Amino acid sequence: MQESEPFCLDVDGEPDLTPDIKKRNRMIGYVAAFLTVFTLGTTEIFASWYSTQMGGTPLEAGLAFGVFGLVYMFSPAIGGRLSDRKGRKKTLLLSTGGYIIVIILFLLPYVSPWQLIGIRALEGFVFGFVAPTIEGMVSELETESEVATLGNFSTSWSASMILPPMVIAYLSGAYGDTSGIFVVLGVEILALMIVAGFLQGYKRKPVTSSSNVGILPSPTPAQVEKVSKTSPLFIASYLSVMLWGVVSTIVLGLFPSYILLLSDLGYPFAAEDFGNLLLVWNLARTLTFIVIARLSGERMKQAIIAGAILSALSGFMLFLFIDIGVFTIAMILSGIAVGFNYLGALYLVVSATDIEKGGHAGLVESMGGVGLFLGPIAGGWLMQIGLTLPYLMWSLLGVVILVLIVFFLRRDGKQN
Repeated sequence: MQESEPFCLDVDGEPDLTPDIKKRNRMIGYVAAFLTVFTLGTTEIFASWYSTQMGGTPLEAGLAFGVFGLVYMFSPAIGGRLSDRKGRKKTLLLSTGGYIIVIILFLLPYVSPWQLIGIRALEGFVFGFVAPTIEGMVSELETESEVATLGNFSTSWSASMILPPMVIAYLSGAYGDTSGIFVVLGVEILALMIVAGFLQGYKRKPVTSSSNVGILPSPTPAQVEKVSKTSPLFIASYLSVMLWGVVSTIVLGLFPSYILLLSDLGYPFAAEDFGNLLLVWNLARTLTFIVIARLSGERMKQAIIAGAILSALSGFMLFLFIDIGVFTIAMILSGIAVGFNYLGALYLVVSATDIEKGGHAGLVESMGGVGLFLGPIAGGWLMQIGLTLPYLMWSLLGVVILVLIVFFLRRDGKQN
């Protein structure tokens, strides 16, 4: 008698989705992740850059990037729990439709820098319903290989982040400042059509159900959640994904400005250098997800430790040296680090429950939101004091989180 897949019923109440439908749902989840994060990668760059184009201050540009993380501290926890209760398809349709409305707001005439900040806050709320819903769905439909399914999800969104900088750079020069937003509007309409037309809806068997639907039993409370949300293992995972958020936003939000400022100061850097370095970073992260997806779940504790070590090392390199070769190596190490930090934490938390996977994924994403807010805001403030100080903050934070992760994992080992 299997206990790994007793919880997914199709829309007609049949015992389970067929293997073909499960596979199709997972594929649609990966496609939806790719398309929606392509949109996010475009809008977050657009909002910060467009704010500057309209004469906004550096503070306004930084808030246009970082306010997303402020809202994202709580929106995934709401979105994940909603998808557990109302269903994955309904939640994805709601969130994708909401995202289309957010994109249209970007295109309104006479948008001011502060209105951009407000739109980005709405975007943070809407996206908080997307990621945990997809994470919960793909992991619960293939519980025997959750590392692989979550790794495929991570690879999907990471690969889509490679393209937005090029889209913004090319389209804005050729067709106007807002041309990239028209592209992502079409992308989200396509995502909505795919989810509506091809995703098979299903519902969950209640934990307290005494019915005998199908051949498998209802889950016991012990099966619902195997690890407390405040356990040492979860705290270590939260710290890991927070570090991912800080490092990612410093790289994406502050590093391009750092390169341009170094060029203005006479260092041998060109404007395209930051684009090439971000490409290297995104590729390293994506390849890391592909590799980690082939590891066993038991290795994920070591993964988050390795991520903290590599994050601290890459931050120190960026703080101590100003050299294109060192920057390239640091971007590679950092890309690998955030791959370890994110996927390791995501697996450790989501795999700890059998049926509340959306809610658990929301916890991970919400803690990532703390980092997504802290990185550009604290880093931007430090950058006004000294250009290299954000990277010192990044490296010291990596050391502190490394120590804490090791401490909490040891406590978890003693308790078990």
